[in-house]
Amino acid sequence: ATIGHSGQLQYQDTSTGALVSQHRTKMGPCGVIRQNPFNSVVHLGHTNGTVTLWSPSSSEYLVKLLCHKGSPVTSLAMDRSGRYMVTGGGDSKVKVWDLRMYKEVHSYNTYGGAPTCVDISQTGILGIGHGCHTTFWRPEALRVKMKEPYMKHQLSGKGAESLRFRPFEDVCGIGHTMGISSIVIPGSGEPNLDSMEHFTNPYMDNKQRREAEVRSLLEKLSPDMIALDPDAIG
Repeated sequence: ATIGHSGQLQYQDTSTGALVSQHRTKMGPCGVIRQNPFNSVVHLGHTNGTVTLWSPSSSEYLVKLLCHKGSPVTSLAMDRSGRYMVTGGGDSKVKVWDLRMYKEVHSYNTYGGAPTCVDISQTGILGIGHGCHTTFWRPEALRVKMKEPYMKHQLSGKGAESLRFRPFEDVCGIGHTMGISSIVIPGSGEPNLDSMEHFTNPYMDNKQRREAEVRSLLEKLSPDMIALDPDAIG
């Protein structure tokens, strides 16, 4: 899924290159897009402070949330379970939302600038980039409001632009105005590797990679099956 300054959301089939569907959001330019790993629904953050949820089969948004009143949404992320969404706004606030009830759980204030990037690791550690600082919160920070972060890292005058955790490793990559930095965040990666999961075996040889590619094509589901409830059929 892609979206740009035109505000038009487009879905493309990566195996064939065909255009699956395209929807007009009618909310102007959009620079924040993330996919929920639980149900594959796309979340869009808009300049009017709202977050909308989309699927390929619907020409209208599935859910619309006013997350940051009067401020643009600058970043967002979801955890692996699909229960919590974290949004960062131009009001220098990071808010945690319960996607089961679509209600705000609590919020954190950032210093040194508005949050430009957020990400949640496989184990639930929350990483936030704001100004020349990055802060990391324990998994419990999604459920209850904590007073102090787990770790802090200062970029020494380099503004944070992007932040992503590396899967299955305790490493976080930070993109900033002077390049890329990687730091160690203990406990952020999933320690138990399931080699049968799709393309997650790091020791995969060429034959196994080809077999996995064929299997993924055979098991490919129709885009019409993407919905808020992944257990619902039809």
